[in-house]
Amino acid sequence: MTRCYLLSLLGLLLLGCSASDDDVTGGGVVSPTDRPPNVVLIVADDLGWFDLASYGSDFIETPNLDRLAAAGIRFTNGYAAAAICSPSRSSLLTGLTPVATNITEHIHGNGPPRPGQQLRTPPIAQQLALSFRTTGEVFRERGYGTAYIGKWHLGGGEFQPQFQGFDYTIGAGANGLPQSFFYPFFPPNQHQKLKDSAKPGDYLTDVLTDRALDYIDAHRDSSFFVNLNYYAPHVPIMGKEELIEKYRQKRAASPNDSFPDIVYAAMVDAIDQNVGRILDRLETLGLTENTLVVLTSDNGGLSVEEVPAFAAHTPPTDNGPLRAGKGYLYEGGTRVPLIVRWPARISAGQVSDTPVVGEDIFPALQDPAGMSPLFGDATTDRLLIWHFPHYSPQGGKPASSLRQGNLKLVYDYETERSMLFDLAADPGETTDLSGSEPEKTRELEQLLKTRLADMGAQLPTPL
Repeated sequence: MTRCYLLSLLGLLLLGCSASDDDVTGGGVVSPTDRPPNVVLIVADDLGWFDLASYGSDFIETPNLDRLAAAGIRFTNGYAAAAICSPSRSSLLTGLTPVATNITEHIHGNGPPRPGQQLRTPPIAQQLALSFRTTGEVFRERGYGTAYIGKWHLGGGEFQPQFQGFDYTIGAGANGLPQSFFYPFFPPNQHQKLKDSAKPGDYLTDVLTDRALDYIDAHRDSSFFVNLNYYAPHVPIMGKEELIEKYRQKRAASPNDSFPDIVYAAMVDAIDQNVGRILDRLETLGLTENTLVVLTSDNGGLSVEEVPAFAAHTPPTDNGPLRAGKGYLYEGGTRVPLIVRWPARISAGQVSDTPVVGEDIFPALQDPAGMSPLFGDATTDRLLIWHFPHYSPQGGKPASSLRQGNLKLVYDYETERSMLFDLAADPGETTDLSGSEPEKTRELEQLLKTRLADMGAQLPTPL
């Protein structure tokens, strides 16, 4: 398998994507040669690497996500571009690093340092600039119908998805979380179109899926790109009662287990059920063979107690063997589920340990003919960099990290010291090798600093 397999796959996907809707004749089962493939990109919010049965969970039941994985490729070293939402989402949409979009923290304003902070953190953009070319714009230029459904958190007003290449948008705006996962979901005067499409008692994950299914139905005879962004399983941790009861009974059989929280498990189960609805609808419409489905998360699972307003049922998950979670540059904060299925081109039952990251997706969409840089040797010796010069709400401190091959370096800006881990021998990052491997630590630290400087990364400064 090539080291940039996901890029290569998506490049091949788009090589024939020049047909417009007017060129398409629809109906029935299609073959890859009839028209360009449809694309459904599903992004969960705070879904942890260990939350799916196919990734090791023995508590949360995810049969639909597992069948998606069994029918395509499951990446064991899939990463988000950041350990927190807005930066990761900016990269999924543009293929740029969070440094390049100047969104290295979740968008919530640029305030003064808080008590206890030792460093002044750099300001970030409060929206995804319109100058950046998005997946919506790429697909629309290729004649696709484009839909953005659910969480955006990359700016409001003129910076919402309808101004960034998406023909249809619902439930997307500046806010990063709902007021409730039950109707009416958001405060008054927010997302009225979404509320008008729902009714009292409805669950947000179900309603977002309803809108995605409506769009797929309406565009069954043309090419479509649906970017479905669930707000779940982000706080507030709220599930449907029948699913909570299901996991309450399961927990009774193992009462000493703390994670995952049963309400959180219900939220993940609801995602699984709704992904199943999408897969079933594609099958019913005869679109399975020629539809690329990608599922991932914007960062790792929340592994600490949330702020008081949303503390109920937190910490909700523990990311299994991985260290820490959302808001931290350890593996639990950045490694996420990543599943790709496209029956027309991808053999079923594949598991890849090639390191891939969210920002890998866009370059193949941007330049599908530029294939040569996407093919390397069969090694997994990629260089990946994360930059988070901020204090996260989860307790993470300003840091940058680098992965090269199996080695992972985490640099702490407060202490100005690095930690070194061997992910092959120690995926939980429990043993710091910087003391026993000082030369390698200095080499990778210098490489990290050089690359960040080349990127123009903003750094925290002393107060």
